[in-house]
Order: sequence, then C-alpha cells, then structure tokens
Amino acid sequence: MSAFFLNTWLLWVLLGIGATIYFKAFTSQYWNYVFSRYVMALLTLLLVSGMVFALMETIPGDCAEKMIAYKSSQGQIITEAEINAERARMGLDQPALQRWITWVSNLTLKGDLGFSCSKRQSVSSALGDRFWLSFGFCIAGLLLSYLIAVPFGVFSARMIGKSWLNRNPQLQTNQRVVASIITLCQKFLDNVLRVISYLGLAIPNFLLALTIILLFVFAGKAMPTGLFSDEWAQVGWFENGFQFGKLWDFLSHIWLPIFVIGWSATALQLQTVRALVVDESNKLYVEAARARGVSGLALWAKYPVRHSISPLFNSVGFDYQRIYNDLPIVAVVIGLTDSAALLIEALAMTNDQQLAAAILFLVALVVIVFNFSTDVILAAVDPRVRRSVMS
Repeated sequence: MSAFFLNTWLLWVLLGIGATIYFKAFTSQYWNYVFSRYVMALLTLLLVSGMVFALMETIPGDCAEKMIAYKSSQGQIITEAEINAERARMGLDQPALQRWITWVSNLTLKGDLGFSCSKRQSVSSALGDRFWLSFGFCIAGLLLSYLIAVPFGVFSARMIGKSWLNRNPQLQTNQRVVASIITLCQKFLDNVLRVISYLGLAIPNFLLALTIILLFVFAGKAMPTGLFSDEWAQVGWFENGFQFGKLWDFLSHIWLPIFVIGWSATALQLQTVRALVVDESNKLYVEAARARGVSGLALWAKYPVRHSISPLFNSVGFDYQRIYNDLPIVAVVIGLTDSAALLIEALAMTNDQQLAAAILFLVALVVIVFNFSTDVILAAVDPRVRRSVMS
C-alpha cells in the first residue's frame, strides 16, 4: 500500500489541495471562486498537455529511429525487425491517443516527464537543474523589469502635460529659475526613458547580447559567456571551504542573460505602466480627489498608481512566458546550458519529442500557476475584484 501511494504521490497532492479548497467553498464565496479557478487551472493544464503532445507528434521520426540511428553509427547492422521491436518496446506502436493518455497518467500520478531518447535517460535526469536555472533567469528578469518600469513609468506619466519652464507667478524669480531647472532635468530624463523604451522594443535580445559580447572582445576582456570561466568551471563550491571566487565568477557571468532578457521586458513594462497610470489619472475620481485638496505624491500614490498596479500584477504569467520565449536564442548566443538551450537542441537537432514536450509543459505549468496565484491574491486584496467575486 505504501508503494502505491509513493508511486502516485502527485495525484494525492492535487486531490488533497482540491478537497481542502472544496470544503472551504461551502461556507465562503471567496473559496468557491478559488475552487473554480483551481479546477479551471487543472483543465487548462490537461488541454495544454494534449496540444503539446499533438505538436510533438508532427515532428518527423521518433525515439526508436533515433536509438537505431545511434546504434548504426557505432557500426552495428540493424534490421527492420529490430526497429519494430524497439518501437514496440518504447510503446511507439500504440495509437497517439493511447500514448497521450499514458503520458498524462504517468505525469499526473507520479510526476514522470517521460524518456529522452537523445540523452538515453529519463527527462527528469536530462533536465536536472537546468529548468530551475531557466526559471531563475526569468524571475530575475521579471524583477529587474518591474523594479525599473514601475517607478520610472509612474514618473514618466507625471511628466505628461508639464511645461518645460515654471511660470508660477506666486514664486519669486530665483525660485522659478530653480524650479525650471528641476523641471528641465525631469523632462530630459523622461525623454531619455522614452528613447530607451523604444530601443528596447526595436532591438532584438540576441542582437543586444552579441553587441555586449563584441564590446568585451574589442576591450580585450574575457567574454562573459556561459555560467563560469574555464578557471572555475570544474571547481566545487565547497572545496577547502566555500569558494567565494567561484561565486564572484558566477555573478560576473550571470548578469548578462538577466540583463538581456530583462531589456525588452523592461521597455514594454515601462510603456505599459505609463499608459495605465495616465489612463487612471484622467478619471473622474482623481479629479474629485484634486477638488478635495489632495495633490502631489499623495494623490498619485493613493489613486492612479494604486489602481494601475492590479492589471500589471495580473500579467505576471504572461510576462514570464514572454521572457522565456526570448531565452532560447539568447541561451544559444551566450552559451548557456539551461532548459531553453536544451529545448532548441530537442526541436532543431535531435527531434526528441518527449524532452521538448516536457519542457514546454513545464513552462505552461509555471504560467498557469502564476495566473492562478495572481487571480486568488487579487480577489483577496483588491476591493473591485473581491466585489465582483462576491456578487
């Protein structure tokens, strides 16, 4: 019995979470909303798994042919009967629907992502820490984009409609001069931010990565490609104590992929925040607050900025997916060995269907989890969303 529960641990985790939310939903409209979102998330994952599996089925060849081709390259003579036997051993002679059901069952019951024919091992072993490495890159890129885009997007929104010179008659001449200089600096910064955002949308990430690498080459410095330099690649983290030199070498390389994949995300978020805040600042409730005497930073923080954050927060999953979409080609250019580079290898070189399907499914899983989490959190903290849920 213990072996049965151990082999189907993922199913029981999902059922346990669902049962907990379901019983809470009897006495709370909010938890009823959470349960409906949970069921929708699971159904979306099931639909995504079918779409991904069907997409991988369109790739010519299968794992049996790859395994046979590998044996042939070693000088072995392979017959048609051996090819069919290999295909039967892997279950590739079964209909596609049955193979999808088997794949989903293994995934749902015990978290088995399948078998990688190119690596000749399980997908979990082939991925190792590579998926978490890609996840870390994307999260760091997201944090970078939000930390830059939110404050500077709000700042840019406040600059709209401001005159370059301060002509307030209530101020003395020297005060107007100082205020005008400050406004000129702010307007100049606003225009610089706009140019940077336009460049971030116009310049592809891989081109930015190549440009940075070439600048290092022209400067005669070591290229910050990969995760470590040759000196530290084979050194363990805890050989003769913690290796701070390896940590510094890692940090001197890791900034490049984070900066590159966060570049276009920051540019898009900057314009998005600016547009959201400007739209909110022109609404009647903001004008009513101004009429009551609220002004300055207090007005912006309490009204337009506060109400502009919810749509931004709700797009975290979409932003993660967009950043991950940019990561594969950037990983190839920079020389990373994360799951994005492995996805390019599986799709373009080895035609490893199960490895590619597993990576795509994991990306979709992260996006769906993010969307589910943001929906639940917004329903709890945003009065507008909570009111719509309760009704």
